[in-house]
Order: sequence, then structure tokens, then C-alpha cells
Amino acid sequence: MFETLEACAAAWEQAGNHGDIQTRIERNARWIPYYAFLADGRDEAQASIDPHAAAVADGLVSRGYLSAGSSVLDIGSGTGAFAHAFASRGASVTALEMDSTSLAVCRTQARQLGLQNMWFEQQMWETFAPEEQYDFVFSSMCPAICNYAELLRMESLAKHACGIIAVTRGSYDLHRKRLMALLDVHPTGGMTTEALWYFEALYLAGKQPEVQSFSRKFTYALPLEETIARNERYFTIFGITPEESRPKLTAYFASVAEGGMVADETLLNTQWITWRV
Repeated sequence: MFETLEACAAAWEQAGNHGDIQTRIERNARWIPYYAFLADGRDEAQASIDPHAAAVADGLVSRGYLSAGSSVLDIGSGTGAFAHAFASRGASVTALEMDSTSLAVCRTQARQLGLQNMWFEQQMWETFAPEEQYDFVFSSMCPAICNYAELLRMESLAKHACGIIAVTRGSYDLHRKRLMALLDVHPTGGMTTEALWYFEALYLAGKQPEVQSFSRKFTYALPLEETIARNERYFTIFGITPEESRPKLTAYFASVAEGGMVADETLLNTQWITWRV
């Protein structure tokens, strides 16, 4: 617990090490091919409202943060899980996403779901400068809101309230941590912000943030070659070329694959933080 907001903001800046705006823009560009790889082809899948996003949307409605006709900005909307859920509750949603492939999936699935109350902005948060405010501004697991200054900028776009979903400690990917050690990767900054920083800053700023915790475990299996390709693209973000990573990734995943499939497991602990502005 920090005694002052200034101390919290300074410690957050140091812990996150996200850098200035230009540094963040350059880092964002390295993430786009990975997001595009994950989204590629998903516009061909049958669209549906994500159950977790639907539960969050219903919670926002019950607490008075969201209603039919509300204008919503979803920062880092990805392929649109939350944007679709909010729009399905009657909100007018602007999906802000820097990756064109993810945004195309978001648009296609919105059309499949019959959601006509959605708008799509392909931009980075760092360069986004709308002229209007929104009733509710939201972001889920997005690195863009990375310090107190960006939290204030997010809040400045909201007429009534904001919401953030952020990771908490204890989350893991079964293979990712082992691969980080195998490839000698040590991220020095720019990763997703932990929920505790948002809550602490809001509390010290005199807000009354509401918090709800979620814990979700996913188990799944992917073909060996797809798993290798996915991780090749992920580690290029940290400056490791596919030529460098592929031999080690191939050997590792071949050792854990069964019948040509790689089983994986993800535990995602998050907190959903909402507050009125």
C-alpha cells in the first residue's frame, strides 16, 4: 500500500517499464503479426457471444454502468468478444483495435450476429484522438493502459464510468514459462499491467472502484506444427527469429506431443474493476 498517489504512479511506471509513447508504438508493431496469426481464419467460424463476456455485460447492466443506447469504447477490442456482448445488450459500441485482421474478424462476426450498432476503428490507443466522449470506456487485458497517465486519459474519454479487466498473480500458460527459459527470454517491460496497479491508483485518487475476481482454466490441444508456428511468431516479439527458435521449439514440443497433438493448459486469474468518473 502506497501513502500517496504520486508514489504509486512512480512505482507503477518503474515496474511496468513500458517506455514513452514512441517506444510503445514501436513495440505494438512487433505484436501485430502475432495477433493477426491468432485471428487468421476466425472470421470463417460461426459467430457466438462469448459466455464470459456476456456475464460481464450483464453485470454492467445490473450495476447501472451499461444500458440500451449507451455509447461504449472498447480499447484493444481484439476479435470482439466484449464488444459483441455489449452491443448485444443494446449499447452503441466502438471497437478500437490496432490489428486489421482481428478487427476484420470483429466486423464479420458482428454482421453474422446481426449487430448493427457497432463501429470499427483501426488505430493504436497511443494515436487515438476522438472528438467525442463515451458513456462507458472499457479495456480487457490490453497493455495500452500502462501507467497512471494513460489511466487518466482513458477516464477523460468517459462521461460516466470506466471498466478494466486485468490479470492477477497465479496466472500461467503450461508451456510458455518453460519456453521463456529454454530460449533465454527475459521481458524487460511492456507486458500486461497487473490489476493491483489500477486498483491502488484509483483508490489513492479518491475513487471507489468495484472489484470482482474471476479464475478460469482452459485445456486444449493443437496440432504439433500449428503449436510450433504459433510460438515462433510469439517469440519474434522479443527479437528471436524463427530460424533461431524453430529447432528448440520443434524439439521441445515433439517431446511432449502425443499423436501429433500438443496439450496445453492456461489458468487465467483476472479482476474486473469498474468505477464512476
